[in-house]
Amino acid sequence: MNRSQRSLLVVALLASLGMAGAPALGKAPDRAAAGDKAAAASDKPAAPAESGKPRVEAEGSMTVADLEKMLAPLTQSDDLEARRGAAKAVADLGPDAVTAITKELAELRKTQSAGVFAIMKSVREAHGGKLPEGGDLLEELFKLKKGDAPGYKTAVWTVALLRGLAHIGTTPAARQLVAVAQDHQAQLRPEVGRLVKQLGERAVPALIEARKAETSDQRHWAALQLEGLGKRLPGDAVQTKNNQILSDVLRAYGTIHDMDALPVILSFVNSDRAQVRKEAREAVAAFGQDAIWKLREAYSNLTGKTAPDGWSAEQVRTELWAAFDRFRLDEVYKLLEQGRALEQGGKLEEATSAYDRVLARQPMLDRRGEMVSGYVAYAQSLEDKEPEKALALFRKAERLDPEGPRKAQIQAEIAYLEGMSLVARGVAEAEPFRRALELDPGHAKARVELDRLENAKEERKGRTQRFVAAGVVLAVAIAGILLFGGRKRPSLRARRGASA
Repeated sequence: MNRSQRSLLVVALLASLGMAGAPALGKAPDRAAAGDKAAAASDKPAAPAESGKPRVEAEGSMTVADLEKMLAPLTQSDDLEARRGAAKAVADLGPDAVTAITKELAELRKTQSAGVFAIMKSVREAHGGKLPEGGDLLEELFKLKKGDAPGYKTAVWTVALLRGLAHIGTTPAARQLVAVAQDHQAQLRPEVGRLVKQLGERAVPALIEARKAETSDQRHWAALQLEGLGKRLPGDAVQTKNNQILSDVLRAYGTIHDMDALPVILSFVNSDRAQVRKEAREAVAAFGQDAIWKLREAYSNLTGKTAPDGWSAEQVRTELWAAFDRFRLDEVYKLLEQGRALEQGGKLEEATSAYDRVLARQPMLDRRGEMVSGYVAYAQSLEDKEPEKALALFRKAERLDPEGPRKAQIQAEIAYLEGMSLVARGVAEAEPFRRALELDPGHAKARVELDRLENAKEERKGRTQRFVAAGVVLAVAIAGILLFGGRKRPSLRARRGASA
């Protein structure tokens, strides 16, 4: 390429760069551009579900067929590691599998107990006539290699399912685990007992129910397990910080009609915890007319009046619950008024703290809409410095009064803060700010942010157009060089010869 050609190419390059705009050279992608890429990435279809996972029914419960597929390698595979892998998969099942496990255990329960007895006898004989303490029963069963022996499948599958139930740990799961203690001539009772100790207080409701089991042997065993956990007396059984366990314990005492537990249950019928209060009242109702004397005593202690002789247990309960509610709500209303006074004094954090205590005691208070203004004002004060906390406060305000007069304002604030959260993560999404302005056209912060995003979008669009135009100019210049600049000019001698 001669000098003139090189000059022409340089001119073309400079022209194209001038059209694109020199400041754009070497400039890092702005936040909005990065956001567009992130948004595009988020729009990609989700990866397919991991293969090999159990299929579940529409309602979210595992099917028995899928459970049996998971259990099959325990007795059908000759590979020890495959059996261990299957056992671990079953042991890691979640609450959605309880229904399928219950059905499978019911089928396994139909097996002749003599077969299971023979299998467990073989395990004991391998260890001097008794099960090894602290050993792994499933591993011991694997060592037997008696896949075709009657009762072997039942023993192995049941032990694996017991571990799954212990991992789930809910009261419905514990109930099924405890029931196995009386199956197959109680051959698996030591394993059930080991898992009960592992569950601790989570097994208490199921053990309480088992105190009314069909067989005296099972009732005695359940009582011993409760004693071993330090939960034999009702007063001990209710000592837990877990609301769900406490609720299940109260329900269990109502189910078995334990009169000794009635005074303990009555102590929770006015609990500040709504779930516990509801379960305690339903447990008392389960005693029916048998609870009349304790109910009359509680009514007299609370109101200072004697319940009329003609009142049934149901009537006393109704009046007692109403009296409890009046006393409890009186305290709650006083706390609400304290919060409103703090709000009017500008002490927003203290006011919302008082409101939180009100909602903890009475989540569905009839006057909960009066707390919305305090939460909104406090959230607005935190928008810039603590946006996440502000968003949580706005959402709480929305839940308190979903159709209230400030509905549009609160939803606009939520949309704005959700948009800002996306921006903070590098996602330039304008839709939340548009939604905020639709709900509240006067939302200044949403307008500023929307304008910024739209301007950035226009700037990116213009820059792209300039680069495209520059590319066209450069392409034309190069084409011109290739077409016309490549021809050789005749030498001076040749020109002179031609002229001569």
